[in-house]
Amino acid sequence: MKTVNIYDYAVIAGYFLFMLGIGVYFMRINKGGREYFAGGSMIPWWVSGMTLYMANFSAWSFTGAAGFVYSTGWFPLIWFTGGAIAYVAGTLLTGKLWRRTRSISPVEYTYTRFNVPTQQFLSWVISVNFTLSAGVQLASTCKLLAPIIGMEIVTVTLVTGIVILLYTFLGGLWAVSVTDVVQGLILLSTAAIIVPMSLYEVGGFGNLIESLPPISFDHVYNGVVYNEHWLIAMFVISTLGFAGGSGQRFYSVKDEKSALKVGLLAGGLSLLSPLMLGVPPLVARVLWPDLAVVDFFKPYLGSNPQDLVYVGLTLKFLPNGLIGVFVAAMLAATMSTLSAVYNMVSAIFARDMYQGLFKPSTRDEDLLRIGRKASIVIGLIVTGLAVLFVTSQFGIFNLMQAFFTLFNIPVSIPMAFGLIFRRVPKWSAVAGITWGLIAGVAGRYLLGWTIGPQVYLSIVMTFSIFATSIWVADLYRKNRPVLWAISAAIAVLVGLLFEATAAVEVTPGIRVLVWCVAASFGVTLPFFARLFTLETEETRRVVAEFFKKLDTPVDVEREVYGAGRQRVTVFPLVGGTTIIMGALLSLVFLTPLSPGEGQILGVIIGILVVFGTAMWYFGKKSETRG
Repeated sequence: MKTVNIYDYAVIAGYFLFMLGIGVYFMRINKGGREYFAGGSMIPWWVSGMTLYMANFSAWSFTGAAGFVYSTGWFPLIWFTGGAIAYVAGTLLTGKLWRRTRSISPVEYTYTRFNVPTQQFLSWVISVNFTLSAGVQLASTCKLLAPIIGMEIVTVTLVTGIVILLYTFLGGLWAVSVTDVVQGLILLSTAAIIVPMSLYEVGGFGNLIESLPPISFDHVYNGVVYNEHWLIAMFVISTLGFAGGSGQRFYSVKDEKSALKVGLLAGGLSLLSPLMLGVPPLVARVLWPDLAVVDFFKPYLGSNPQDLVYVGLTLKFLPNGLIGVFVAAMLAATMSTLSAVYNMVSAIFARDMYQGLFKPSTRDEDLLRIGRKASIVIGLIVTGLAVLFVTSQFGIFNLMQAFFTLFNIPVSIPMAFGLIFRRVPKWSAVAGITWGLIAGVAGRYLLGWTIGPQVYLSIVMTFSIFATSIWVADLYRKNRPVLWAISAAIAVLVGLLFEATAAVEVTPGIRVLVWCVAASFGVTLPFFARLFTLETEETRRVVAEFFKKLDTPVDVEREVYGAGRQRVTVFPLVGGTTIIMGALLSLVFLTPLSPGEGQILGVIIGILVVFGTAMWYFGKKSETRG
């Protein structure tokens, strides 16, 4: 297999410079928090759609996910396909409503719809969840890059983390969104090389099917069970996650119609995932059925070598220069995810934690300054976590699944349905999150359940107390003995369910913990019921005003372009950057190429140049008309 050379380093260095240049370019646009965190609600829908797609993409997709596909066969391709449907379903559920919240932070609306404790509780849970997940994403990138470029993994982590941090710090959501478009083009271009070359190596898709065992729905991967219940759980989590956790992509565009287009574009792009992410690892399984006998993987046999099969294919198939393009694409995928996390979590800190709790009088310009400082701290925390996670024996894929399945349901249900359910009281979100987290932790780590049942339990417990909160409040006011009887019944039923379904030996110590957890549901129900009743005429009026706002379409001319705001046209920037990236790729022709490789490279460069020229031309034309 090949190693990187000067051409690869030139491509990587050029890519880093482009990303930093975009951050510097957009510094001039960010005059306050609304521009920095929400793009002034002027992000084009196709840019936001690409950002939504890329935010759920990273080097983890080419390391942890690739290793999962290698080990389990066709099974994960169903998961990839379900993701496309989840984008569309989640968007149809809340996309328009998110735009009408007129927010600049994903949890900002919860202050009005619910209350300050809900806002703060959600702020901390979401921030911790996304920060931990970002650490896994960066660890995935470093695990992938270190073997390719021959650098020490801590050095790779520091350099990559600093570049991502800098352009997010400088350019805010505009820089995040525009770089995501460029990164998406690089990613798709790289896949257009790897996928056909992989299939050619095994004689085509038909031979690949014949060379692999049929699909199975029962797998154990690094000690964790994955089956059809996991597929169902992931689809539900993804749908609710996009509905409740992707608000930034929806409220950063100009109107409701654009918000719907955001999700539809992300769903359409996601249909490419089975081909891009599934086929190469399956080819690797045919080429290298035993990684222990392949020299490239031998140094990594003690730390999930299957995570590097995509890297192995890259070094096997691609000439020097194109290896640099692959590295740039992996950086692109991770940069898009981490930059989105840095921007979103800094928005939560500045708008919801600092302004919402400590200093409500904070000016919009001050939010920009606070958000930038917060992004630096978040970036440093994520980098430190990546160093910790990259040495974990639990596996990159399992780490991501642990965070994803534990936090998403308890947060996403109140975030999504708080926009839909008009009568639930203000404390219902805190109750739902509390019950969901307790259920998830108990199911997974106390009872030893697999991911599917753990998620089912979390959904049932979160949604049940959230959706029934108005009736629970009514029982507290009118018939408390019945409420106490229901609380006792819930505790007993949950305790019996836990004992009967525990996947671990129920020792006396486990039994005590099981009944303590079960009792916590019964004890907290009357407590939350009392909180549900703390509704006044004023709070009901505020909620009514909130939903009146959700019923009111966005007036684009007044709300977005009013007050003399500058209209931002990103077509020329994206087009010019794409042309330059295509020109940079042409340097690969200076390296030895086979005729087939030269043709593939020529087609990709042609696509980038034509696409970039069209973007630049039509963008300049629109500026002239304006």
